[in-house]
Amino acid sequence: MKKLTFAVILIVLLSVAMYAGGNKEVPEGALGSILTDTEPKMDGMVDDVWADAPSLDVEVYVPEYPVFDKSYYKDTYNVSMKSLHTDTDIFFLYQWTGDKEESQARQSWYYNATEDKWMQKPKYKTDDYFGPTYEDKLAVIWEIGDSIDGFSENGCAILCHGENKATNAEGETADIWHWKSDRTGPVNQIDDKWLGFSDGNGRHGDEGTGAYKSNSQELTDAAGNSVKVPAYWVPGATDYHWILKSDSKARKIVSIDAKGNLVDEDGTVLVKENFDGNSDIQIPSIYNITPGTGSRGDVGAFHYYDEATNTWTLEVKRAINTGNADDVNFSDPDRMYYFSIAVFDGAAIAHAIPNGMSGTSYPLVFR
Repeated sequence: MKKLTFAVILIVLLSVAMYAGGNKEVPEGALGSILTDTEPKMDGMVDDVWADAPSLDVEVYVPEYPVFDKSYYKDTYNVSMKSLHTDTDIFFLYQWTGDKEESQARQSWYYNATEDKWMQKPKYKTDDYFGPTYEDKLAVIWEIGDSIDGFSENGCAILCHGENKATNAEGETADIWHWKSDRTGPVNQIDDKWLGFSDGNGRHGDEGTGAYKSNSQELTDAAGNSVKVPAYWVPGATDYHWILKSDSKARKIVSIDAKGNLVDEDGTVLVKENFDGNSDIQIPSIYNITPGTGSRGDVGAFHYYDEATNTWTLEVKRAINTGNADDVNFSDPDRMYYFSIAVFDGAAIAHAIPNGMSGTSYPLVFR
């Protein structure tokens, strides 16, 4: 009986040692996650605890794909990735260079004198007035289980693309970590979603609530027409790109006067000529930003953009096992967890990926 007990204890200890990872080499082309006793400080800055973590460095570029605006074609970025873990949490450090500026004016509202109406700057394609205007983003897609045929070889390129995205068969699922600098960045989160099979859009928000709402509404103008205009603005603010739910200075826009100016709840008139599209007082396209809840809000992310080196730094933290079926579960230290990445430089859908549309994925392994 004592021998059996000792054997069981030995097996348990060996399992713990394997999870600690001292016995496992990181294969070439894989991202190794090493055990740490000290958690990194989550602030978007690279502290010393990251120094011993091995780096996986890859190049990504925007392929010439018909649904992408041509202005993005062949844009190239260098991505460096590291990972650490404790017994309960896993951490990632993503850094990418090549993004020449911090893009924040995501579909901002402005007054177009030529069209004589309030408009938003274009999302996907260049229009007659502006090029695509969007935020910077990073996406990481994790295969859930071994459910997606071909994902371990071709990553996200194996999935159905276009303006919509989906897996190719019933039962294939993926966990999407979508960091959005304007929409989830202000509350230090990643928008956690999942991907499934669909003839249309297979993307779904995880259980819980998201972090933002579209800053849009319809009002009736002086001629009796229903027109789309922003819902909120912040009086006196300049060069702002989102409105937090906690911002007590935000004011509801309630009407349009006879001259086409917007009027807020305090009676303040937003003189349309002051919002000509090149002004610093354009109105954000998003408001009510607040931390997401439930499974949708369980991935923390802290960022920093270095203007001197054109480098984004993103630190990510998540529980090893969230207990949610719509999340990848990192509990087994002996398996490989395949993922693919994409960089969005001020783009809604045009994204830089490894190996272009041929795609590739990378395994995460625990050391």
